[in-house]
Amino acid sequence: MENKQQLPNATLVLIFGIASIVTCFCYGFLGLVFGIIALVLAKKAKELYLANPELYIGYENLNAGRICAIIGTILSSLYLLLIIGYIIFMGALMPWSEILNQ
Repeated sequence: MENKQQLPNATLVLIFGIASIVTCFCYGFLGLVFGIIALVLAKKAKELYLANPELYIGYENLNAGRICAIIGTILSSLYLLLIIGYIIFMGALMPWSEILNQ
């Protein structure tokens, strides 16, 4: 029986991917940070796995974490754009001429 080792950072990618979904509505920043870190770690671990797939286990966790990170990054980006749009819209509605002429 072969001794297979756990794929490095597979569990961390899964945790960060889930954290990116959970924190995506914290103004979009935390979800983006967790999602981008998870995607970078997943890319490195996937390259390592594809080089020698017979040496590692835990690819399922890596793939699930990568999918969660993609979803979390997309949700965080959309929410951040929504917040920026709201700030721009509310800024456009303010009576700037009255504020500046005081």
